[in-house]
Amino acid sequence: MERFHRLFQTQGYSLTVHLKDNASFYYCLHSAIHNFQDPVSQKNADKMQKDLFEFEKKNSMYFHLFQPKSIICNGEHPSIDCLQKDLENMRKEKKPPSPREFFAAADLLQRYICIIRCHDSHQVNIQRLQGYIFAPTDKNALTPEPICILMIEKGNGLAEFANVYPNGNLTMDLSSCPCILLNEEHKHCFGLRFANEVSLLFDGSVAYGNKSDVKDLYRRLSLEFYGTENHHRRILNIICNFELEDDNLELFCKYAENSVKEESSLDEKRRLLKSHIEQIRNRMKLSGDGEFYALSSVYNIDLIVDKTGREEWETFMSVVCTYASCFDSPVILRMQTREGDFIPYVTTSNTCSCRQRIPEIQGHIGRINANVHEAVCTYDKRMFH
Repeated sequence: MERFHRLFQTQGYSLTVHLKDNASFYYCLHSAIHNFQDPVSQKNADKMQKDLFEFEKKNSMYFHLFQPKSIICNGEHPSIDCLQKDLENMRKEKKPPSPREFFAAADLLQRYICIIRCHDSHQVNIQRLQGYIFAPTDKNALTPEPICILMIEKGNGLAEFANVYPNGNLTMDLSSCPCILLNEEHKHCFGLRFANEVSLLFDGSVAYGNKSDVKDLYRRLSLEFYGTENHHRRILNIICNFELEDDNLELFCKYAENSVKEESSLDEKRRLLKSHIEQIRNRMKLSGDGEFYALSSVYNIDLIVDKTGREEWETFMSVVCTYASCFDSPVILRMQTREGDFIPYVTTSNTCSCRQRIPEIQGHIGRINANVHEAVCTYDKRMFH
């Protein structure tokens, strides 16, 4: 660690190093939010980790979407159970925090978390270090000053963390972080965050729709969210379970069968919805509006779909209020055949989905959505660029 001290010192930055283990990330968080004035103890670091894990469990529907680090999860079990087991195992096995914890810290503290990544065994050129911005999902109460943390990866799979700040000045902004920010223009995109792998975020491509010619809806979504087709069954299970939750019965039963009426009993609605979901889960029926709304609600994205192939676009936004706004990068799909083959709508190759030209949505809701999106983007650029 001494050589990193010297390297950063020559560039006008200081490092605050805590314990040389995976828990040092939580020391860094506590130190940063107390402006380096409060001495950091093991007790404070443990409390920071506990607060972070409790925040993830409180928002389990969202953080369960990230691939777990210590368990196998196919999406069939309740999100809180899977997430809690994974967090318990991580703590027990003393595993380093994953990108899920970095994103959770950004949401909990409502601050950008800038992670600068390097390898302990490599020759370090501080001007070529790569950084990644972990941005809060809710942009409304965002504190512009980031928490800048150096992550030193070891050959044994462990990691050490240290606070980075300018000498003589504890105030920072994103432009003063001593690294190349890989996602500066895409900090509010969904990217590959749900894959929960540091290497994918730092090294993976953000290109939309060019990863494969897969036409199956859930394999396509798996590619966009996780960088691989392998999690299509997990996505389908998560969406189906979400529709079946008791609180969502009235909302989704109307998309299940035409025979559902307002006067239908709860038992009848539950039976019809369950039958519909079983057909969707077993691929006996094409996914419809209910599944599109569920997908948008769970993954916190805008889903824009042309189900006719005739430029008749519809937008599906979250119907359950979990966060203030969706990611800036929508999923735009066009149905190619009546068998439910979907292909991504790509207007600019080899670029992020947030840079694709959004098609004109028919009707009043399309104009409202466009106005909101423009207002949010303008506000974001004015504050942070």
